[in-house]
Amino acid sequence: MLLTYSACNNSGNQNSNSTNGNSKVEQRVSLIQLLIGNGNTLFRSVTLGSDLKTVLNSEKKIPDENDTDDITYSLPMDTIQPDSVNEPIDSVNYFTITYYFDKEKLNEVDEDIYLENDSVSAKLLGRLTDYFSSKYGDYASQNDSRVWSTKRNGKKEWISLSDQSEEYDNGKLLLVFYSEDY
Repeated sequence: MLLTYSACNNSGNQNSNSTNGNSKVEQRVSLIQLLIGNGNTLFRSVTLGSDLKTVLNSEKKIPDENDTDDITYSLPMDTIQPDSVNEPIDSVNYFTITYYFDKEKLNEVDEDIYLENDSVSAKLLGRLTDYFSSKYGDYASQNDSRVWSTKRNGKKEWISLSDQSEEYDNGKLLLVFYSEDY
Protein backbone atom coordinates (compact mmCIF):
# COMPACT_ATOMS: atom_id res chain seq x y z
CA MET A 1 0.00 0.00 0.00
CA LEU A 2 2.93 2.32 0.59
CA LEU A 3 3.60 2.42 -3.15
CA THR A 4 0.08 3.58 -3.94
CA TYR A 5 0.16 6.37 -1.40
CA SER A 6 3.61 7.59 -2.41
CA ALA A 7 2.63 7.38 -6.06
CA CYS A 8 -0.50 9.40 -5.44
CA ASN A 9 1.56 12.12 -3.81
CA ASN A 10 4.35 12.12 -6.39
CA SER A 11 4.61 15.46 -8.11
CA GLY A 12 5.63 13.88 -11.38
CA ASN A 13 9.30 14.86 -11.31
CA GLN A 14 11.50 12.38 -13.06
CA ASN A 15 14.68 11.30 -11.36
CA SER A 16 17.54 9.41 -12.93
CA ASN A 17 20.02 7.49 -10.84
CA SER A 18 23.04 5.56 -12.02
CA THR A 19 24.19 2.70 -9.86
CA ASN A 20 27.79 1.46 -9.67
CA GLY A 21 28.70 3.03 -12.99
CA ASN A 22 26.45 0.81 -15.07
CA SER A 23 23.86 2.29 -17.38
CA LYS A 24 20.77 1.06 -15.53
CA VAL A 25 18.54 4.10 -15.14
CA GLU A 26 15.61 4.29 -12.76
CA GLN A 27 12.83 6.69 -13.67
CA ARG A 28 10.06 7.63 -11.33
CA VAL A 29 6.79 8.73 -12.91
CA SER A 30 3.59 10.07 -11.42
CA LEU A 31 0.62 7.75 -11.16
CA ILE A 32 -1.23 9.91 -13.71
CA GLN A 33 1.64 9.52 -16.19
CA LEU A 34 1.79 5.76 -15.59
CA LEU A 35 -1.92 5.38 -16.24
CA ILE A 36 -2.50 7.73 -19.19
CA GLY A 37 0.91 8.78 -20.52
CA ASN A 38 2.85 12.01 -20.69
CA GLY A 39 0.03 14.08 -22.21
CA ASN A 40 1.50 14.29 -25.72
CA THR A 41 -1.18 11.93 -27.04
CA LEU A 42 -4.73 11.23 -25.90
CA PHE A 43 -3.82 7.96 -24.14
CA ARG A 44 -0.37 6.64 -23.31
CA SER A 45 1.52 6.76 -26.60
CA VAL A 46 -1.31 6.11 -29.07
CA THR A 47 -4.10 8.11 -30.59
CA LEU A 48 -7.56 6.99 -31.59
CA GLY A 49 -7.47 5.92 -35.22
CA SER A 50 -4.15 4.07 -34.80
CA ASP A 51 -3.77 0.64 -36.38
CA LEU A 52 -3.25 -2.65 -34.53
CA LYS A 53 0.52 -2.77 -35.14
CA THR A 54 1.04 0.74 -33.73
CA VAL A 55 -0.85 -0.18 -30.57
CA LEU A 56 1.06 -3.46 -30.14
CA ASN A 57 4.36 -1.58 -30.50
CA SER A 58 3.29 1.10 -28.01
CA GLU A 59 3.18 -1.23 -25.00
CA LYS A 60 6.31 -2.87 -23.59
CA LYS A 61 4.58 -6.14 -22.80
CA ILE A 62 3.08 -9.07 -24.65
CA PRO A 63 -0.71 -8.72 -24.44
CA ASP A 64 -2.75 -11.02 -22.21
CA GLU A 65 -5.28 -11.31 -25.04
CA ASN A 66 -4.83 -10.38 -28.69
CA ASP A 67 -7.79 -10.72 -31.02
CA THR A 68 -8.52 -8.95 -34.29
CA ASP A 69 -10.96 -6.57 -32.59
CA ASP A 70 -9.27 -6.03 -29.20
CA ILE A 71 -6.01 -6.28 -27.27
CA THR A 72 -5.87 -6.55 -23.47
CA TYR A 73 -3.00 -5.94 -21.04
CA SER A 74 -2.79 -6.30 -17.25
CA LEU A 75 -0.13 -4.03 -15.77
CA PRO A 76 1.42 -3.44 -12.35
CA MET A 77 0.94 -0.10 -10.68
CA ASP A 78 4.69 0.55 -10.42
CA THR A 79 5.61 4.24 -10.57
CA ILE A 80 9.20 3.68 -9.41
CA GLN A 81 10.15 1.33 -12.26
CA PRO A 82 7.38 1.82 -14.82
CA ASP A 83 9.14 -0.29 -17.44
CA SER A 84 8.92 -3.37 -15.19
CA VAL A 85 5.68 -4.39 -16.87
CA ASN A 86 6.47 -8.11 -16.78
CA GLU A 87 6.83 -8.26 -12.99
CA PRO A 88 4.18 -10.06 -10.93
CA ILE A 89 0.98 -8.08 -10.53
CA ASP A 90 -0.35 -7.17 -7.10
CA SER A 91 -3.85 -8.65 -6.95
CA VAL A 92 -5.19 -5.49 -5.25
CA ASN A 93 -3.44 -2.54 -6.97
CA TYR A 94 -3.13 -2.93 -10.74
CA PHE A 95 -4.76 -1.80 -13.97
CA THR A 96 -5.94 -3.36 -17.21
CA ILE A 97 -6.10 -1.76 -20.62
CA THR A 98 -8.26 -3.00 -23.46
CA TYR A 99 -7.79 -1.45 -26.89
CA TYR A 100 -10.84 -1.91 -29.19
CA PHE A 101 -10.70 -1.73 -32.97
CA ASP A 102 -13.35 -1.12 -35.60
CA LYS A 103 -12.41 -1.56 -39.25
CA GLU A 104 -8.78 -2.04 -38.13
CA LYS A 105 -8.64 1.39 -36.45
CA LEU A 106 -8.48 2.05 -32.72
CA ASN A 107 -11.81 3.56 -31.71
CA GLU A 108 -11.96 2.91 -27.94
CA VAL A 109 -9.64 2.31 -25.00
CA ASP A 110 -10.95 1.06 -21.64
CA GLU A 111 -8.72 1.26 -18.60
CA ASP A 112 -9.90 -0.46 -15.43
CA ILE A 113 -7.95 0.72 -12.38
CA TYR A 114 -8.15 -1.55 -9.33
CA LEU A 115 -7.22 -0.07 -5.94
CA GLU A 116 -7.14 -1.24 -2.34
CA ASN A 117 -10.23 0.63 -1.18
CA ASP A 118 -12.77 3.29 -2.09
CA SER A 119 -10.93 6.12 -0.30
CA VAL A 120 -7.80 5.57 -2.41
CA SER A 121 -10.09 5.38 -5.43
CA ALA A 122 -11.76 8.69 -4.50
CA LYS A 123 -8.36 10.41 -4.22
CA LEU A 124 -7.29 9.15 -7.63
CA LEU A 125 -10.68 10.12 -9.09
CA GLY A 126 -10.03 13.67 -7.86
CA ARG A 127 -6.52 13.75 -9.33
CA LEU A 128 -7.68 12.43 -12.70
CA THR A 129 -10.62 14.88 -12.72
CA ASP A 130 -8.25 17.78 -12.04
CA TYR A 131 -5.87 16.61 -14.78
CA PHE A 132 -8.55 16.23 -17.46
CA SER A 133 -10.35 19.43 -16.45
CA SER A 134 -7.14 21.44 -16.71
CA LYS A 135 -6.46 19.94 -20.13
CA TYR A 136 -9.97 19.77 -21.65
CA GLY A 137 -12.13 22.13 -19.56
CA ASP A 138 -15.16 21.36 -17.44
CA TYR A 139 -16.73 17.93 -17.63
CA ALA A 140 -20.36 17.01 -18.18
CA SER A 141 -22.03 14.55 -15.83
CA GLN A 142 -23.56 11.62 -17.65
CA ASN A 143 -24.82 8.34 -16.10
CA ASP A 144 -22.58 8.57 -12.99
CA SER A 145 -19.59 9.44 -15.20
CA ARG A 146 -17.58 12.57 -15.82
CA VAL A 147 -17.24 13.14 -19.55
CA TRP A 148 -14.87 15.50 -21.38
CA SER A 149 -15.03 16.09 -25.11
CA THR A 150 -12.33 17.24 -27.46
CA LYS A 151 -11.65 17.44 -31.18
CA ARG A 152 -8.55 16.22 -32.96
CA ASN A 153 -8.12 16.52 -36.71
CA GLY A 154 -11.80 17.43 -36.99
CA LYS A 155 -12.94 14.27 -35.21
CA LYS A 156 -14.81 14.25 -31.90
CA GLU A 157 -13.24 12.29 -29.05
CA TRP A 158 -14.57 11.69 -25.54
CA ILE A 159 -13.02 10.77 -22.22
CA SER A 160 -15.27 9.18 -19.61
CA LEU A 161 -14.24 8.64 -15.98
CA SER A 162 -16.38 6.80 -13.44
CA ASP A 163 -15.93 5.43 -9.93
CA GLN A 164 -17.22 1.86 -9.76
CA SER A 165 -15.93 1.13 -6.25
CA GLU A 166 -19.39 0.60 -4.76
CA GLU A 167 -20.18 -2.11 -7.30
CA TYR A 168 -16.88 -3.95 -6.71
CA ASP A 169 -16.49 -3.65 -2.90
CA ASN A 170 -12.95 -2.39 -3.55
CA GLY A 171 -11.54 0.69 -5.20
CA LYS A 172 -12.21 0.66 -8.94
CA LEU A 173 -12.19 3.38 -11.55
CA LEU A 174 -13.10 3.04 -15.21
CA LEU A 175 -11.49 5.38 -17.71
CA VAL A 176 -12.72 5.24 -21.32
CA PHE A 177 -11.36 7.08 -24.37
CA TYR A 178 -13.52 6.75 -27.47
CA SER A 179 -14.62 8.18 -30.79
CA GLU A 180 -17.32 7.18 -33.22
CA ASP A 181 -15.38 8.74 -36.11
CA TYR A 182 -12.88 5.88 -36.51
